[in-house]
Amino acid sequence: MNLLPLLLGLTAQSNEPIQVTIDTRQTTVAVNPAMYGIFFEEINQAGEGGLYGELLRTRGMEDGDATKLPTGWQAVGEAGRISLDATSVPNEGRPHSLRIERVGAGQIAAVNEGFWGVPLKNGARYRLTMWVRGDAEIDATLEGAGGQRLGNAVIPKSGNEWRRIERTITASGDDNKAKLVLTPKQLGTVWVGYASLMPLDTWRGRSNGFRKDLAEHVSALKPGFVRFPGGCFIEGQVLGQAFDWKKSIGPVEARRPMPRSFWGYPTSNGLGYHEYLQWCEDLGSRALFVANCGMSHSEIAPTDKMDRYVQDALDAIEYANGPATSKWGALRAKNGHAKPFNLRYIQIGNENGGPNYDVRYAMMAKAIKARYPEIQLVANVWDGVPQSYPLEIIDEHYYSNPAFFWRNANRYDAYDRKGPQIYVGEYAVTRGSGQGNLDAALSEAAFMAGMERNADVVRMASYAPLFVNVNNRQWNPNAVVFDNTRSYGTPSYWVQWIYSNHRPDRILKHEVRAPLPQLEPVAGRVGLQTWRTQAEFRDIEVEADGRKLFSADQVSGDRLEILRGEWTTANGAIRQSSDEENRQALLRGVEIPRSQRATLRLKARKISGAEGFIIMMGLEPGREFQWNLGGWNNTVHAFQRDGERVGRGVPGQIETGRWYDIRIEREGNVSRAYLDGKLVEELREAGTPNFTAVAGVDEKANEIVIKAVNGAGTARTVQFDFTGGRVGSTARGLVMTGNRLDAENSLSNPDRIRPRPFSLNGVSGRLSQTLPPYSVTVLRIPRR
Repeated sequence: MNLLPLLLGLTAQSNEPIQVTIDTRQTTVAVNPAMYGIFFEEINQAGEGGLYGELLRTRGMEDGDATKLPTGWQAVGEAGRISLDATSVPNEGRPHSLRIERVGAGQIAAVNEGFWGVPLKNGARYRLTMWVRGDAEIDATLEGAGGQRLGNAVIPKSGNEWRRIERTITASGDDNKAKLVLTPKQLGTVWVGYASLMPLDTWRGRSNGFRKDLAEHVSALKPGFVRFPGGCFIEGQVLGQAFDWKKSIGPVEARRPMPRSFWGYPTSNGLGYHEYLQWCEDLGSRALFVANCGMSHSEIAPTDKMDRYVQDALDAIEYANGPATSKWGALRAKNGHAKPFNLRYIQIGNENGGPNYDVRYAMMAKAIKARYPEIQLVANVWDGVPQSYPLEIIDEHYYSNPAFFWRNANRYDAYDRKGPQIYVGEYAVTRGSGQGNLDAALSEAAFMAGMERNADVVRMASYAPLFVNVNNRQWNPNAVVFDNTRSYGTPSYWVQWIYSNHRPDRILKHEVRAPLPQLEPVAGRVGLQTWRTQAEFRDIEVEADGRKLFSADQVSGDRLEILRGEWTTANGAIRQSSDEENRQALLRGVEIPRSQRATLRLKARKISGAEGFIIMMGLEPGREFQWNLGGWNNTVHAFQRDGERVGRGVPGQIETGRWYDIRIEREGNVSRAYLDGKLVEELREAGTPNFTAVAGVDEKANEIVIKAVNGAGTARTVQFDFTGGRVGSTARGLVMTGNRLDAENSLSNPDRIRPRPFSLNGVSGRLSQTLPPYSVTVLRIPRR
């Protein structure tokens, strides 16, 4: 049963007003109060050098070796020697200490420049914590970028025993590029096993706390849940680099750091399991912990070694939820939180899949449910939905271009209402998005409208990634961008804010009627592609509007533009000999015009490998159209637009060694694909939608809540008709808009694109409202 709006398409864009009819009394589905949450992963220096308050980099000498100092540390001066020492450390969790030898007059100092500078604020106080031993005092100076002294503490001699020293330093000036300079005051040798500089002014005043502006960005989202700590971070490139929550609790100086996380930089584990749980509590959010299931990016634990991973997950639940009399609950209490945290969700693995995951999912799920039946489990659907154990929630991820998200705004209309609930754990526009532009945000808003309308299927959703430090952008785009002292939300962040802060309790029955833009055919280059497959192609012919663009006798090396792969030509045939993914070559000098009719003919043979072949029939910047034969592990033939599957596709396999006769015809918005003379698939496409809306009710406020997304470059008149009951005569709302799709916020202009409030009068049973171009609009109208 479809309880959701109908998006009715016309063949061309028109000036016809958009109509949205809303029954103000008839509700359809309830919206999960915790539907919109956040996904935090240690990527882009999101925690280390970001949310986590520590100002010194590699404070515990986490990485480095005999030939180089830890990341962020350097030696200055000629009066001695600074090196790493693995023979003397303050506790067994530390791999090294920093050995500073002063042997003569002059300077010798160990300098930590923090994360692209230590930011100091005049009058602010900072807690310096050090573990030291040795026979000299240490002058610990906060030094400005120009060499000026902005704060100081003297660390006393400690002799042969390791001592923990704590001092408070008040900064005497502003400087975003300061550094900590550690200088022995006498001749001799000192060891520094740990050096931490934390601001005392943190979010909520936590002693092991968060940077205030970044934490406030998250708090403003009112997240219903927090998924942590990854992502690929939880898996590691190898199992030895996977996040281990048991190494991330207890006194911060004693925690075992990660010398190299999945994303390539060391982490102190100061932001650990306890801090994540505390963060959820402070936010009023439900906790969703991602547990490693014995799978990394390159290693899989044998099934007879899975007890460790199963037990780690059980212990994590006990630490979070167990009584203070239990083993792990007692440790939580010792760490300062006697009351249970009330962990609600466990996700078993991240983006794992296939038969190996299926087995391990069942092993972990059975054990967790046997001991903690109240915990809800989230399963991955990478390479197929697990079949080994009953499913409660499955995690779907989507990264694509704006058109994909517009086209999938009604994706969940057809999902099985009796199947597992959906958690859209990661989604974002990652192509055509700049560094977080308005185009991306609008299409994500359209997709979110579809999720909200289908709230009986979609239980939770979280944009990804959350944070990026501009000095280490490893993924693009992200919701919140920052440097040492400044931060801003991208337009995508503000869309998340809009939906989370204006979430209805129930969806109202409503219908949307909007014309569709005319479909614009993809024009441009023609090419060949393989995916983990070696293949051969011949007898290629390309025609457009009755004109021949390429013929079989033109195949030669100089007519082939190789993008990726091992491509050769011989005897009129083209061969690709690499087994890697996404091997591409284009026909040089062949471009299909934006015409109404085009035909591509060729023969293709699979030599070896996992899949079939992909024929590109229109490639231009940011856009492509292709037919994928034997895709998805050699199970389906399907059309793809802009890298995403369109149409239904058909089951199909490509046999090894067999020549196939392929023909693709395009005429206007109709594409037909033939294999060995038989029609395999016909695709009829409409234009990409550029308007959608969703309507619900905030029961506490007794307000109708409408969110409308106009992706067109012109203002659109929308006729809102209210049936079923009276509405108030006034309304309040928000609008987020810009004059260009590529508009972005920046550190220097953080508020260029963000929601602005407005009010309306004269609302009755009908409201005619003009929505600005490129806009997301919220309307809140009282029910009477």
